[in-house]
Amino acid sequence: MIPMRGARTALACLLLCAPVAGCRWLMEEPGSQTRSQATAPRAERRSLFAHPWVWTDDGGRMVQLSRWRGETLVLTLAFTSCRETCPRTIQALRELDARFRRERRAAQFVVVTLDPARDTPERLREFRRTESLPDSWILLVGSAPATRALSDLLGVHVVDLDSHLMHDSAIVMFDGDGRATRRFTGWNLDHETPLL
Repeated sequence: MIPMRGARTALACLLLCAPVAGCRWLMEEPGSQTRSQATAPRAERRSLFAHPWVWTDDGGRMVQLSRWRGETLVLTLAFTSCRETCPRTIQALRELDARFRRERRAAQFVVVTLDPARDTPERLREFRRTESLPDSWILLVGSAPATRALSDLLGVHVVDLDSHLMHDSAIVMFDGDGRATRRFTGWNLDHETPLL
């Protein structure tokens, strides 16, 4: 018999490894939908900006994602104590940011913590400093319910193993109306994938 903790770890691995099989960043077309997206009410899928969530940035300011209405928004989830998935996600985000700059494309890059209980604005500010994250990136923390809702919207699966959060990753691009246009998942960003 598998001990309960071992069974939870095995289940978490199954849940998280399946979406990233092949260990590549896969770009899904705008028309493709997961089952949860397909069954969500149309109003919820319409725009990221329709959600009333309020976040706090690493400077202590309260913001809503609708603040970036009219801009391309590149959004991902990570947390400061993560040592496996998040560093790869942040590196992929750096590469995507560099591509936008090379192509002279404007976009706002936003990282929302998956660990709102520990990642205070002060801790996010220290994370920005120690990881040398670009000043232009926005780091946000919100309530636990808002964080769960956003992870569901982005299709990021999270399993709380008490001592650590196991999760897969996604970087999602939204247009100026808050509609998802591209979604990258996996470990390595495919440099040949054209952007919209």
